[in-house]
Amino acid sequence: MRIAALRPCAVVGAILIATTCLLLGVPRAQAMADKQCYTNAAGTRCYYLHVPPGSSAGRPLMVYLHGCNDPLTETQPRGFSLTQVADEMGFVLAYPIQDQAANKDSCWNWDKAEDRERGRGESSIIAGITTTLIDGFQLDRSRVYLGGYSAGGAMTTNLGANYPDLYAAIAPMAGAPYRSELGGQVIIDAMAARARPMPTYFLQTLFDEISNYVIGRTNLAQWRAADNLADPGSMPTLPTRQEVLAAGPGLPIPLTVEHYQSPRGCELAQFTTPLLAEHAIGARVVQDDGGIEVQRNLMRFLLAHRMTAPHQAC
Repeated sequence: MRIAALRPCAVVGAILIATTCLLLGVPRAQAMADKQCYTNAAGTRCYYLHVPPGSSAGRPLMVYLHGCNDPLTETQPRGFSLTQVADEMGFVLAYPIQDQAANKDSCWNWDKAEDRERGRGESSIIAGITTTLIDGFQLDRSRVYLGGYSAGGAMTTNLGANYPDLYAAIAPMAGAPYRSELGGQVIIDAMAARARPMPTYFLQTLFDEISNYVIGRTNLAQWRAADNLADPGSMPTLPTRQEVLAAGPGLPIPLTVEHYQSPRGCELAQFTTPLLAEHAIGARVVQDDGGIEVQRNLMRFLLAHRMTAPHQAC
């Protein structure tokens, strides 16, 4: 999957251009400045790190994976407003960067066999960055989260399936089903004895021309099936609540939001659909300050979850 996250608004009709470009505007958020690197047997990847003021001990951790050809992979990332949300909500934010030597378009190699397995490839590097930060900053091991967009969303799925004991909840936005397969058994097989329902936040633009809307629904269906295999009856088949959010400050385009509340007492999934939007606009919604309310909703969902025991939804 390839994205140009901050390119000019793409054409999906005159109304889409006029409305979305105007509301998204120019990114103003401050960039992360602290750049560090991590190395294991699979290679080296660097990452930007944002730590809110004050002691880091006991804070949650959010790891965000970029898409392809993303300006946030440059020497100094631009306009990444999740740093503001990190300050507001008190979590440490890490932003791993793909090496162009590994992929000329800066895509995470989510579709390579070794990157779909625990302890191998880029998945092991991202997991290694995560555990290094947990130990180094004395972070809360029960509140560690992973999310990403496009290729980063697909890689998020890989790690959610292979490291359910590391990430309490995930956000595979505009991504792909695990191993590009249908059904949840493939996720359960990867989780093995660690299998547990995985709280998951989805975001899929209605007119996505790269990771299309059907792929997003398939991704939801796969995780829903996996949840019910890990803890039968934990995940409802249909949304338990639906809402429409009108455009406004920090919410550049209307959204529909589906909530999937478990009978066990927790919300196991949200599926957010930005209307009148395609792939690149979706990337801006989750990265620029024009979409900061979407990012706050994302983090509210993730932060509501703590690590659970195997086969336990909540």
